[in-house]
Amino acid sequence: MSDKIDNSSSHSNHLSGKKRKASDGNGSNGYKKRKISNEDEEESIITNTKDSIKMSGRYNYEEDDEDSNIKWKTLEHHGVRFPPFYTPHGVAPLHKGKPLILNPVQEEIATFWAQALGTDFTEKETVRNNFEEEFLAVLDKEMGVKSLNNIDFDPIVKHIEKTREERNNRPREEKKREREENAKLDAHFRYCIIDGEKERVNTVMVEPPGIFRGRGEHPHAGKLKSRILPENVTVNVGLDNMIPKCDVPGHAWKAVVNNPEATWLGQFKDEGREKAGTKYLFLAPDSKIKSKNDIMKYGKAKKLKENIEKIRADYMRRMASKSMQEAQLGTATYLIDKLALRVGNEKSEDEADTVGCCSLRVEHITIEKDNKITLDFLGKDSMRFHQTIEVHPLAHKAIERFVKDKKPEEDLFHLINASRLNEYLKELMPQLSAKVFRTYNASITLQNELSKYEEKPRDDVDKKVKFYKNANREVAILCNHQKAVPKNFDEQLKRLEDKLKEKKKKLKELQTHKKNLAKDSSISKPKMPKTANACDTAIKKAKKAMETEEYKVSEKIENKNIALSTSKINYMDPRISVTWCKNNEVPIEKVFEKTLRMKFAWVMSEDLEWKF
Repeated sequence: MSDKIDNSSSHSNHLSGKKRKASDGNGSNGYKKRKISNEDEEESIITNTKDSIKMSGRYNYEEDDEDSNIKWKTLEHHGVRFPPFYTPHGVAPLHKGKPLILNPVQEEIATFWAQALGTDFTEKETVRNNFEEEFLAVLDKEMGVKSLNNIDFDPIVKHIEKTREERNNRPREEKKREREENAKLDAHFRYCIIDGEKERVNTVMVEPPGIFRGRGEHPHAGKLKSRILPENVTVNVGLDNMIPKCDVPGHAWKAVVNNPEATWLGQFKDEGREKAGTKYLFLAPDSKIKSKNDIMKYGKAKKLKENIEKIRADYMRRMASKSMQEAQLGTATYLIDKLALRVGNEKSEDEADTVGCCSLRVEHITIEKDNKITLDFLGKDSMRFHQTIEVHPLAHKAIERFVKDKKPEEDLFHLINASRLNEYLKELMPQLSAKVFRTYNASITLQNELSKYEEKPRDDVDKKVKFYKNANREVAILCNHQKAVPKNFDEQLKRLEDKLKEKKKKLKELQTHKKNLAKDSSISKPKMPKTANACDTAIKKAKKAMETEEYKVSEKIENKNIALSTSKINYMDPRISVTWCKNNEVPIEKVFEKTLRMKFAWVMSEDLEWKF
C-alpha cells in the first residue's frame, strides 16, 4: 500500500505544473489535486496578513466529547520554509600549523564546530568523540587528518567573531529591513486553512543543519544534523485542496498524503542520522484542534479524579497478590500514581539510557528502612530522578520481593512491559494512561496548594504571585521537571545578592536618619526625607523593595534546576489558575505569559466557582 507520490514523477510534474494524484493515506489515489502555482497563490484564501480570527464558538467542546479519529475535512497550507544554503567563507583551519583547504561541505561542518567552541559542550568527551568521527569521515584520506586535536579552528573562530561584530555594527535601518524581510518570508507560511477557518501554524521552518546536542548526557551528542531538503518532507493536505508549492528550485516533496486523522501539516526526518526521530509541523497552541485536545486531556484527568478511589483500590489489591505478575502490575501503577512516573519504553543500546517505570532496573532502586525507597535514574531528556520516598508498606514489601536474587542490571518489573501496563490502565478506565495520571496529580496538587491561601489585608498582588509560584514549584517537583543549571548561575545570583545588599543598606540609612531626626529635626541630608512622616513612607517603600529582592534571591536558589513552565504548559489544568486569579484579584498576565494566554483562551471565561 503506497501512501506517497512517486518521487521521480512528482519532481517532473511539480516543475511542469501538471495536475497530479495524491494519496489519501489509505491507498486510494482517485482524487486529483493541483499544485500551488503563482496564479494559485493569488487565488488562495491563505493570506500573509494577520487578519483577526473569529473566536466565537471555537471552544464549545465538552470534556467528555468523543475523541474522534477524524480531525479535519479540508486542509490547505503553504508547506514549510527551508534555511538558505550555505555560503562558503573560504577561511581554512590549520592542521599541524598548515592551512587545511576544505570544500564547501567540509567547511560548513568545520564552521559548526568553530561556532560551538568555547562552551562546556565541546569539552565533553562524548561530544568530541562523536564529532571527530563524523568530521574525519567527510575529509579526504590524502589530507592525513587522524585526530581532531591536530586541527586548529581558531582562524574560523576569528572570522565568525569578526562577521558577528560587523553584523552587530550595521545601521539600525539595515537591521530593521532584514527583520521585516524575514517576517515577510515567515508570514507566507504562518497560516493555514482548516475546515474553512484560518489558523496559525506553529513551525514555519525546518530545523537547520548543525551539531546535535540533545538533552542531558545523550550518547549521540556531537553527531551531525543533516540539511533537511524537500525530499525529506511529507506534506499532509486535504483531498480537494491545493498541494503546497515546493519553493526550492529543482526539488520536490518526498510525499503528499491525505491523512485527516493526523493533526500535522508536514513531517520530516534526518535520514543521515541513525535513530533520529520524526519531527512534525503542527498548528499553533491556540488553534482550534490544539484547544480541543487540551480540553479533552484535562477532561480525562477530571474523570480520573472521579474514579481515583476505585482505581487505587484495584491496584492495591493486585499489589498484594501472590501472583508475581499481578503484584508487578499493581506496584508499577502505584509508583506511576504516587511519583508521576512515565511508563517507560524499551531503549536500544545506542539511545540515551533514560528509563520510566517499566524499564526500572534493580540498580535504580535502594530499599531503605521505615518503608522508604530511594530511586535514582535518568528520566526523560536525561534528567536525573533522585528521591527517597516513603511508600505504602505493601509497595515496600512487593519491591523487596521483586529485587530478591536479581543482579543490578536486571529489570525490576521483569514480568510486565509498557504494552501490558498500558493495557491494564485502560482496563481500569478507558483512555487512562500514565500521562493522565500525571495530569491529574499535577492538577490536584496545584488545587490543594492554592486552597491553602488565606488572604491577609496587607497582601498585595506580588505576595499573591509569590504564593502561586510556590504552589507551581510543588507541582514541578512532583513531576521531576528539571532544567540544566545555567553556566553563569553564580554570576546571576551574585548580581541579585549585590542588589539585595544595596536595598538593605538603603533601609538601614533611612532608619538611622529617622532616629537622628527624632533627636534633631533640623538635620538636613541630601536625598533624605526631611520629616518623620516622610521617613516612614520612605522606610515602608524601602522595606518592600528589600523584601522583593530577598524573594528574588531565594527564588533563584530554590528554582535553579526546577522548570516551572513545563507543568504549567502541559499538566496543570489552566482553569485552576484562572479561577484562583479571578477569586484573588490577581491579573492573569502575572501567572500566564502571552503565549499561554493565547493557548488557553478557552479558559478565560471560566466560572468563579469552578473546581477541578
